[in-house]
Amino acid sequence: MVKFYIEGIEVYFPYPKIYPEQIAYMRSLKNALDAKGHAVLEMPTGTGKTVALFSFVSSYQLAKPELGKLVYCTRTIHEMEKSLLELREVIAYRNEQLVKKEESKRELSENKSKNDYFLAIGLCSRRNLCIHPEVSSIADRTKIDEKCCDLTSMWKRIQFEDIIDNKRSEYTIKYEGTSQIRVPPSTSTVERIPDIEEFNSLGLCGYYETMERIWNPTMIPSGVYTLEGLKEYSKNFKNVNTGKPSPICPYFMARRSIEHANIVVLNYQYMIDPKVSDAVFSHLCTESYLNLNKENPFNSKDKTKLPIVVVFDEAHNIDNVCIEALSVELSTETLDNAYSDLTRLEENVNELRQRDQQLLLEEYQKLVENTNFDSIDIEGYMNPVLRADILEKAVPGSIRKADHFISFLKVVIGYLKKYIKVQEAKSEGPLMFLYRFEHETEISSEVMQHTYNRMKSLLNTLKLTSVGDITSLQLVVDFCTLVGTYSNGFIVIVEPYPTSTYDPLLQFSCMDASIAMKPVLDNFQSVVLTSGTISPLEFYPKILNFTPVLTQSLPMSFDRDCLCPIIVSKGANQVHISTKFDLRTDITVLRNYGALLIDFCKHIPDGIVCFFPSYAYMELILSHWYECGILASIMEHKLIFMETKDPVTTTLALYNYRKACDVGRGALFLSICRGKVAEGIDFDRHYGRCVVLVGIPFQYTLSKVLKARLDFMRCNYGIQENEFITFDAMRQAAQCVGRIIRNKADFGLMVFADSRYSRVDKKSKLPPWILKSIDPSHLFLTTESAVAVAKTFFRNMAQEYTPNKFTRLGQKMLDDEQSCWTTVQKVLKLR
Repeated sequence: MVKFYIEGIEVYFPYPKIYPEQIAYMRSLKNALDAKGHAVLEMPTGTGKTVALFSFVSSYQLAKPELGKLVYCTRTIHEMEKSLLELREVIAYRNEQLVKKEESKRELSENKSKNDYFLAIGLCSRRNLCIHPEVSSIADRTKIDEKCCDLTSMWKRIQFEDIIDNKRSEYTIKYEGTSQIRVPPSTSTVERIPDIEEFNSLGLCGYYETMERIWNPTMIPSGVYTLEGLKEYSKNFKNVNTGKPSPICPYFMARRSIEHANIVVLNYQYMIDPKVSDAVFSHLCTESYLNLNKENPFNSKDKTKLPIVVVFDEAHNIDNVCIEALSVELSTETLDNAYSDLTRLEENVNELRQRDQQLLLEEYQKLVENTNFDSIDIEGYMNPVLRADILEKAVPGSIRKADHFISFLKVVIGYLKKYIKVQEAKSEGPLMFLYRFEHETEISSEVMQHTYNRMKSLLNTLKLTSVGDITSLQLVVDFCTLVGTYSNGFIVIVEPYPTSTYDPLLQFSCMDASIAMKPVLDNFQSVVLTSGTISPLEFYPKILNFTPVLTQSLPMSFDRDCLCPIIVSKGANQVHISTKFDLRTDITVLRNYGALLIDFCKHIPDGIVCFFPSYAYMELILSHWYECGILASIMEHKLIFMETKDPVTTTLALYNYRKACDVGRGALFLSICRGKVAEGIDFDRHYGRCVVLVGIPFQYTLSKVLKARLDFMRCNYGIQENEFITFDAMRQAAQCVGRIIRNKADFGLMVFADSRYSRVDKKSKLPPWILKSIDPSHLFLTTESAVAVAKTFFRNMAQEYTPNKFTRLGQKMLDDEQSCWTTVQKVLKLR
């Protein structure tokens, strides 16, 4: 464990040695934080990016308390847990050093300073945090959300309050939506709080109710809480008044704790997707801050930004996440199901009318008065529109009555069913779509943007929380709301043949990734996009429309030449190998790819991972390999596992692949670029001694959505079509090959098996740390020479080596900050 200074900031690093890349990365972070601006940083895979980031930012927070919290965004639950465990090591070492420092100065007293308290939490969906026995046993995620929302609904809780006591002496509860305002007791008499079983028997969630009554965010002890840690704390919580065990809800406890946390680790969608982000955004941005900026919502330069640092890790695909957050797809089946959902909803309205007409009248009056209803508190079903674009105007009179609103939705679904029945693809802007809709239905298009709010009001009136039962209808509502709200940067597309069969697909597609990213960039002081494969760096500020204060790609220092990227251009028969259109089905090319894998499986130990451009191509090539015996030849040397579209099957395949590598049998894993494995699974050590990339993973260039986005970027950002398509393919390729290097002791062969990789426009878009390792003699290899290179490489890797003292810096060298930085610059060859 070491501690050192970086330009006045004392950094606590929980390992005895630190890489030069980590020092350089920390200095880049400091420059970005000091400038209070945004940054794009690339740090090679396997060089400890996460621990370096946590070490520096937590130390920066300690040195400069005016900096607020760090919001660290990951893509998967596995990455979230791994990050929190790294952070726990960092904070444990930091606290140990702080205690020693206080003891040495004899300043340790009973009164702890502010710096002694440090809270870090991870937040994810109810499915991963719920401890309610009945709810947590449900398999379907949406059903879990529905059941939770039902048990914690406002109307059930009000009924409970009316049942148990009209003379409550401990406290009085008032409701603002689903939130409580607790009025202090007027007498000293404290009444017994019902236990969890009693709450549950009354149709409520005992864990949630207990939390509301006896817990507040200031009670959570200092610490780093993983998801299991949150559940453990919640299960073992004791009532501070009675000392008795009183388990509380970990999901809502985590949400309420965000406001007090120093570091929050969560999924991308919590920051970008409006259908999810409302669960977090309100805890990050206080009401006073939102009101302050509401007066001038369009001029981001005049906005007061919150002193919060947001880091998007593995951000190479962040533009795709932004686009998906504001896009909706409707198929013929979806529209049919939506009409069935609407019929059931109409039956519920009729039942309510017969049972309690007054409720519908009260709802109508609230809509007339523009009363703000609470959002549906189910992730994925919140308002699909960005917070700044949500209308505060009253719902139009034509859809205020429940019957009129249902009639309106019937017209919309009928129109969409007619609109989607085409034989040729068509596209138009949202304004033209609304003009045609208004012309044909004689319904004002202004009603469309109020659709979500009106649906939300109706669901609250009907006391419905089972939104999973009306998922298709909710998609139609989201489509209406988005198409009525946005025009620039969006397009409406109908594709009659999205697959080989006629199955029309209506898409409201976002073309401008900067729209979803804008609230994050505008509201938070520093946003850092970082990844091991985020080259070329200049693309991201363009497509996300922001001006960074820093963009930097760090090189990688080696103890030995542990990376061996090679480009295989030809087979042994001198025929070019490629997956381009005119060669992808050529039998000679398919056999050359098979021969390459057979030879690698013969001579490379342990695990090999092979990536294909698409499922369709993998199926094509595997069927041919099976027929001509190539798969049987591979099986003589290694077992074969493959990724499928079913996540459970893929998880089982990965488990068995690792098992085969562990026992020494060796295995070949066949996977897909842009798939789950390529984006989130590490093949470190013996699990990935070689990665083979078959072809270049271009997107489907005939896609109408892609063509529309390319046109948009050309007109608005000056990015040419070929330039973006190549950029997109090469970032996916880099992500795939980067899976096998996870630390400096690791080694692996990176095989780019397509003759087109040798071209400058392709090769130049690879990350610099990969380009640096490409030997000029390894650019135009045949399959035979590639095997010879592989043999030599692995023979060299089998030799003993002594780590270079300048690639791992100890405390002695770190003590002299200037000398240390000079060494780092020399090792990494920084200017």
